Amino acid sequence: MDAVALSTHRLPRFVFDEICSGSVSATGMAILRTTQYSVRRLRLRAFLAVASGVAARLGPFADLDRAWTLLAEAEQRAPEVVEDVLMSHSAGVWLSRALRQVLGTPTDATPLWSEVGWFNAVVAAAAVRAGLRCEVAVPVVHGAVTLPTVGTCLLPHRFPVGHATLRTTPAGVELDVAGRPVPVRWEPVPRQRGTARGRVIEVVLDDLEPYREFGAPVPPRPLDPAERDEWHKLLGEAWDLLTTRHPGPAEELSAGLAAVVPLDSRRDVFAASSAAAFGAVAMSPKRSATEFGEALVHELQHSKVNALLDLVELHDGGDAPVHYAPWRDDPRPVEALLHGVYAFVSVVEFWHAQRDVLPPSLARRGEFNLCHRARQVGSALDGMSRLTSLTDLGREFVAAVAARLAVCDAVARTPEVAAAVEAMTADHAVTWRLRHVRPDPGTVSAAVAAWLGGGEAPGDPRRGRVVPATASGESLLTALHRLRALDPSEFDRVANRRGPEFAHLRGERDAAAEGYAARLRAAPHDVTAWAGLALALDSTALRRVPELVRATHRGVAARTGAAPPAAELVAWFDRTVG
Repeated sequence: MDAVALSTHRLPRFVFDEICSGSVSATGMAILRTTQYSVRRLRLRAFLAVASGVAARLGPFADLDRAWTLLAEAEQRAPEVVEDVLMSHSAGVWLSRALRQVLGTPTDATPLWSEVGWFNAVVAAAAVRAGLRCEVAVPVVHGAVTLPTVGTCLLPHRFPVGHATLRTTPAGVELDVAGRPVPVRWEPVPRQRGTARGRVIEVVLDDLEPYREFGAPVPPRPLDPAERDEWHKLLGEAWDLLTTRHPGPAEELSAGLAAVVPLDSRRDVFAASSAAAFGAVAMSPKRSATEFGEALVHELQHSKVNALLDLVELHDGGDAPVHYAPWRDDPRPVEALLHGVYAFVSVVEFWHAQRDVLPPSLARRGEFNLCHRARQVGSALDGMSRLTSLTDLGREFVAAVAARLAVCDAVARTPEVAAAVEAMTADHAVTWRLRHVRPDPGTVSAAVAAWLGGGEAPGDPRRGRVVPATASGESLLTALHRLRALDPSEFDRVANRRGPEFAHLRGERDAAAEGYAARLRAAPHDVTAWAGLALALDSTALRRVPELVRATHRGVAARTGAAPPAAELVAWFDRTVG
């Protein structure tokens, strides 16, 4: 663990080409993992360099030099063990959080001494697996001692935080709490291995480690036997599906997927990953092997992009969250757009390959996912074509995504899905602008004056500026379109079918427009009513610059004491906004 061991990496051109084309070979994934290990070692050295300045506040974990020496001894004896420990998902998440802690930018209230002290758990894991004799203080987090890649020991008298003394002996591992020995019963790290068509996948199924959910330490939540059997079953079935229908993604998953983290079924998280946890996926329980497979394919793309961004520059646009991402309610930085289009085009390809082999129970959902994600990626790519911050490699990356999207047949086969995708995409885009874009004040003033003076609306309005707001959530119209597309029988059981949303769904556009206009007379700032009016009137102006139309509506009301009729104002703008 010295400076000589840190390496400089160059990304082979063939790996970049594989990333752009979609699936990365086992060789390419091994290269990406090797570079991630170097990044992790570099961050560990930076953490220790800074942590030495706060050693006086670390209590039983203050002797960082001793812990570092023990880790170096473990590496001399078993370098592959140290690599395995440091590359574990929990070690990566811990390191990212601990580095922020010692730099003075913590993300939550986790105590400094406890977070930094988990370095000793990492060191102890390496020492135990390398067969070294040692005695080291280790943190107790949520009543448990955890050694990443080794296992978790739940203490008999559980307490929220603290520390224990871990000692290795010829007989095994001992733990003392407050000078008294405690029984040691390790829950080993659960692993699952699957084989199909000559492809092998082996992952950790982590329900115990404190940093497994990519954030603050959480308590162990051991799966009961039935739950564990269901996860094993779905993973096995998903692997069979992937090796059958998706050989490229299966190869990169075999080489790159390291851990699956089961989330509580009450968590509204389809799947998640973290830049700090290469090859790890957290997900809520899935209804089918197909959805399980989609989640694995999707989330591994983020690990690939994160590794790529550590090696090459795809943009020089900073990290200001000012861009529209059709799959998010909030403005996003350029890097997030790159992540999104790359990950979601893999979802489009997944459902395109599955389209004709889905069981009836999944056919509508598969068609909806294919068409909706394809429309979102296409919309994002259209916006990215105007970015000036992409590097040459960045433009090549984006062009490759566009080429992959173009070969997928994403035309909806049922009218309900087609209508849902069209309406949801437009509704989201208009709502996003109303929430986050502030119109140019000069253009608003000119529009108000023109309306009051009987002139024409600004024909080429200046674009507004993005000011991120906290508002989020989908409209009732979007929710109803999704329900009708995915579950028509459930949609038919919806009661109280009055209001402009149902008029829109019945194709009664005039009635829908009248209903939304009535809402705006009562609540002129109603974002969902403005977005609904845009769809009901099929208004170019409300789709392009809804924030300007709304601001003009407000400005006229402020000048005259009465707001203009919303539909008339929209028609006035539509005559000039092309």
